[in-house]
Amino acid sequence: MDNQLPLEKDLALDGQHSFYYDIFQSSSIGQIVVNLNLNIVSANSRMFQYFQINPHDAKGLPFGCVFNCTELNHNYRECGKTKNCKSCGILNAVRDILLSDTSIKGSVIQYSFRIEKRHAAKWFYLSGANVATSSGDHYAALVFTDITELKQQEKRLREKLTLDLATGTMNKHSLVDALQKLVEPGITSCRFTTCMIDFDNFKKINDQCGHLMGDKVLKVFSDIARKHIRKNDILGRYGGEEFIFVFNGTDHIQSLQILKRIHKELMDRFAQEFNAPVTFSAGVVYVDNAACFLPQCADLLGDVDRMLYQAKNRGRGRAMSSTGETLFISSDI
Repeated sequence: MDNQLPLEKDLALDGQHSFYYDIFQSSSIGQIVVNLNLNIVSANSRMFQYFQINPHDAKGLPFGCVFNCTELNHNYRECGKTKNCKSCGILNAVRDILLSDTSIKGSVIQYSFRIEKRHAAKWFYLSGANVATSSGDHYAALVFTDITELKQQEKRLREKLTLDLATGTMNKHSLVDALQKLVEPGITSCRFTTCMIDFDNFKKINDQCGHLMGDKVLKVFSDIARKHIRKNDILGRYGGEEFIFVFNGTDHIQSLQILKRIHKELMDRFAQEFNAPVTFSAGVVYVDNAACFLPQCADLLGDVDRMLYQAKNRGRGRAMSSTGETLFISSDI
């Protein structure tokens, strides 16, 4: 008992196996007591389970070292020493508790840590309070409730709310919002190509083969399109069988080549299923704020829609841009 910290002496009424210690260790939520420097006084078994670590005596060790914080390496072995530690939710909570005597209730934090050679992250509800010992020492008693699964469900729900469920592309609301952010005032450097595509004679597919086949065509198109675009490009369903691409950092010539590849793969995919080829037409607008002012979102959508209208009027399987016409149905595809 002589080597125990003051708080442990207060709690250990009958040694480590006291009634209160057993309650602490068997709790279904993580509980830990630390000092101002995030050195551990005591931690229950659940805390170790959160991070897939075998419970052991961690008394006096830094929180980040024990629970494998990604910020700590061979150069930094103390919590609060790296530049990113300033934004650590746990460290800031402990400082609020001990320096401002403020209780923390249900603060949501993310903690990044290492498991073997990979990085992982968990989300917690963090609550805590200042506890004083009979000798006047103060510690932060923290309670960690794992809400990682809830946050993952929340993320999946947000993704569903931003997606068109039939095609897996962005829905109209999130698409327009993304376009609006691209052209909002204050953007210093912006170069992209916007393409609006519309399927040719799509009504015939629905009328002759049924709406399920029509839905299949749209889904296959979306899958093909995602293979040919980059992560920072945008693809969304604008309405019906109209879709919009935004190719970031790409001019209209490069963008048209991507559209042609998508168009060819789509035609090949359904060549044996329909008497007439499955094609689309496109309107294309290139935006470069180094050469001109950024358009308003509504103006940009109006411009690309007019180009699409011109393409549709000239026949199927083609694109129109400010520089002229590009045929998708030609000998080079």
